[in-house]
Amino acid sequence: MKRMLVALPASAVLAACSVARPPTDLAVELPERWAAPPLPHQGSTEALGDWWARFDDPVLSDWIARAQRGSPDIASARAQVFAARAALAGAEAQGRPQASAVAIASRGITDTTTPLGTTLSAGVQASWAVGLWGESSARVGSAQAQQDAAGARWHEARVLVAAEVAQAYFGQRLCREQLVVVLRDRDSRRVTADSNAVTERAGLTAPAVAALARASAAEGDARWRNQQAQCERQIKAIAALTAQPEAQVRAQLDGAPDLNAWLASGRLDRLLGVNAVPAEVLRQRPDVYRAQRELVAASDDVGVARAALRPGLTLQGSVLRNRFSGGGLQFTANSWSIGPITLSLPLLGRDALRASADSAQARYEAAASTYASTLRRAVSEVEQSLVTLSGLSERLMSTEAAQAGYNRSFEATEARYRVGFANLNELEEARRLKLNADSSVVALQQERLNAWLELYVALGGGFDPAATADAMNTDDPNNASNNVANQPR
Repeated sequence: MKRMLVALPASAVLAACSVARPPTDLAVELPERWAAPPLPHQGSTEALGDWWARFDDPVLSDWIARAQRGSPDIASARAQVFAARAALAGAEAQGRPQASAVAIASRGITDTTTPLGTTLSAGVQASWAVGLWGESSARVGSAQAQQDAAGARWHEARVLVAAEVAQAYFGQRLCREQLVVVLRDRDSRRVTADSNAVTERAGLTAPAVAALARASAAEGDARWRNQQAQCERQIKAIAALTAQPEAQVRAQLDGAPDLNAWLASGRLDRLLGVNAVPAEVLRQRPDVYRAQRELVAASDDVGVARAALRPGLTLQGSVLRNRFSGGGLQFTANSWSIGPITLSLPLLGRDALRASADSAQARYEAAASTYASTLRRAVSEVEQSLVTLSGLSERLMSTEAAQAGYNRSFEATEARYRVGFANLNELEEARRLKLNADSSVVALQQERLNAWLELYVALGGGFDPAATADAMNTDDPNNASNNVANQPR
């Protein structure tokens, strides 16, 4: 017994030892400042939390909330968070002493001095697999890191769904704007074709000229129908994305705020700004945080795999209340035991354990490479978005100037055509240039909105590891998505 009691503190001393683990913090060379043009209106990356609210559009907010409640990607990511949480609880329990209530019944002859009888026992049995080399803490650390990574993946899924809904929403709004452009063009072509049909019957217009006018009208009608079909497909896609009836989608679109007035107000340029250095911005990227936590988990897994090659210590014990009856005897007694204390070292199968350690090391190296690559890609994505937005800002002024010029040219050519000073070919050329200019303005607005959404995603959508962990501390699967205020911004 004295030797057993001496072995207990000795095991605790051994437990303070640990196997070497690879580093969890890698030095990745990042630029000190952005290699991209600055935006005309500098904002603050901390303001991302209110980003969607700045649109002041209840339809957009409602659609984002609906899409997030029904998104299978978000549900799957959230399930992974709870799975990781369960794995963490299991890892923590595995490193602590285990105790179980037991009830045992047996009948027979246990030795030559005891008659045939029945033995009933009830009590507690305990065991403890002592982590001599730090494998218990490493196992818990790996599970904790995996839970953190799962939380970041959940937030990233919410960000991507919000961006997808916003892109679909603005795409539909601008599709309607484009439909108005082609509708005006179609009506103008029809007026010209009808006018030429009248003059052709009067013998004042050549049949070839009238045929050209009819062909132009048919082309305008085909373009309008194509645009209309595109808008209809978008509405059906939005209905599926937001899980609501198509009629409700159309009603909400009809009551949505005026997009042109909002775009003309200049508020879009003030929504996002990047005035912080790359290292600070990268803290708001859930994929960067996830890659770093996965690197930590991989490092701890290496420690667990290496510890499996070393001796392991297991302690066992029990406290029982026993009752025996048989052969005219009947008595009750208590029993307890400390032990056996088992120190084991794997002899056979060490090749498999070494292979497992090598596999864990390879996974760590892959995680390190992924982490470094994620950091570099994060900087690149932000810089690409900045370059795109800078180019679009410069294109906007030129495109609007071209639109104004082509509109004046078409109006002048149309006036000349009505009095006979311009032919139909000149009118059609002016009409084509005007249509291209009007369509380019709408397409440019779509590009700008998409570029802003890309920047929003590139900046991490207001990711905060602490806030994400708090949001997941609930058993209500709809808690984080029922309230629009809790949506990723």
